[in-house]
Amino acid sequence: MKINWLSNYSQILQTLLLPILLVQGWRLRKNIIELPEATGERQGTLGKGRKLGLIFLGDSSACGVGVSHLNKALSGGLLNILSQKYSCDWKVFAKSKLMTSELTTLISKEEETNFDIAVVCIGMNDITDGKSVKTWMRDILNLRKIIIDKYDVSKIIFSGIPPVHKLNQVPNPLLHILGLKAFVFGKALREFCAENNECFFIDINLPVSSQTMAIDGYHPNEVFYRAWAERISKSILK
Repeated sequence: MKINWLSNYSQILQTLLLPILLVQGWRLRKNIIELPEATGERQGTLGKGRKLGLIFLGDSSACGVGVSHLNKALSGGLLNILSQKYSCDWKVFAKSKLMTSELTTLISKEEETNFDIAVVCIGMNDITDGKSVKTWMRDILNLRKIIIDKYDVSKIIFSGIPPVHKLNQVPNPLLHILGLKAFVFGKALREFCAENNECFFIDINLPVSSQTMAIDGYHPNEVFYRAWAERISKSILK
């Protein structure tokens, strides 16, 4: 009940404040430093031991925006941990600025390949695009289906929404709206994972500061990605 009320409240507030939000959003986009995706191979094999297939799916976080090379990104951090126990066959299939429905479309065009685990980072662009949580959860349901159909995974690890409410450089009321929607989206995703046996939710409400964020102030740096990878690894190694 609470999540429905908050969702409706956030959508009403977004509609009422739309002119202000558009201006503030335009100013932020105008001044932001646009960082490239991380360099490096996007698939390979690493480690020794029992084979483990991993595919990383999503937006800028999945393709390492904020660091120079994928070995410093989320995928590199997680592979560094898991390769001590497993022989990891891995792939990164991601693109900056993707929304959930766009990721689903891209995956649908891929050939069927078997992986054990899919690590998914998606949702922030849906929030900034103004989508409702109802629309997003429909997109998440479609994404789950295509991941299972294409990759035959037994486990889908969904990362929560980044802690946008901690981004002090974003002005109010835009920060309030984004933070509220991020909370609603994260809560809905957590509940979705609890209702689907193969889905697991990872909270990434990690510290946000100059020590954990990239030069643009919006994307993770190596420190944040490493902490994020450690949280995911615990759900795999337990």
